[in-house]
Amino acid sequence: MSEENVEIARRLLEVFQEAFKRGDPAAVFDSPLLAADAEWFPLPGVGLSPVYRGREGFREFMSTWMESFESWSLRLDRVIDGGDLVAVAFHQEAIGAESGAHIEWDQGFVYEIKNGRVIRMRNYLTLADALEAAGLSE
Repeated sequence: MSEENVEIARRLLEVFQEAFKRGDPAAVFDSPLLAADAEWFPLPGVGLSPVYRGREGFREFMSTWMESFESWSLRLDRVIDGGDLVAVAFHQEAIGAESGAHIEWDQGFVYEIKNGRVIRMRNYLTLADALEAAGLSE
């Protein structure tokens, strides 16, 4: 089952990237890989709600997040198997909307997967933080 969960995490990120390119990142909720009532927990302390739920919540999250950027991209770096919890390392790049500054940073996600669908996504400042939260190691 955990190999399947690693593949689900990889494919969901691909689905998100395609939906983002089409201009509707919330369309990721059309995918059978993501539960319709999935929860997204962004980084604490960055001025966002502590949790967003479902398609409308995710749309709100992306709208709020993207206000700060002129452009933004996401790249998957690694997926670490933890059974029902899968840690994901990713790299983001953006151009500040007001400053025009180019910024890059690495972060971690933990996806919680149940019955073949991601039901919960949590952002962490680093992959190490994500691994620790999921009880995993590299």
